Amino acid sequence: MIAQRGQVVLFSGLALLGAGFAVSAFGYGVLLPESRIGPGFLPLVAGGLLAVLSVLLLVEQLRRPQPSSAVRGVDDFGRTPQQRVWILRRVFVLLPVAVALVPVLGMVCALGVLVLVISTWLERRRLLPAVLLSASSAAAMYVVFAVVLQVPLPTGVFGF
Repeated sequence: MIAQRGQVVLFSGLALLGAGFAVSAFGYGVLLPESRIGPGFLPLVAGGLLAVLSVLLLVEQLRRPQPSSAVRGVDDFGRTPQQRVWILRRVFVLLPVAVALVPVLGMVCALGVLVLVISTWLERRRLLPAVLLSASSAAAMYVVFAVVLQVPLPTGVFGF
């Protein structure tokens, strides 16, 4: 019951935080003249998504019956709190490594490699699905930032 109460508070807070970002985005200008995207567009989308997804998780949490014989501290994938801390520490080590690789590989490739390493090494996913996930996330990042928003991304030896 305590875990459910904590998640209800967390999802409620995230929904309010997302709604706050979405509302404050209008102060920056969501659309500029000639239907160009303004500086408030990203906070509007990110805040709106955070609010909507948090509300959905909140509703799911409130509707879900509490399991009576669940193992304490084990997540849906069977990981213990110690295993989750192990993964989190390695992610915090991998992030600066990925940032250091940006001048060499470029932003898109460095973050694609980061997703691949996290998927295969930390999450123990099979290689082919992990490669597909990392390639699609790198491509999505390139399309959103370089093509749609026209933000110049750091390039590396591959030119993107």
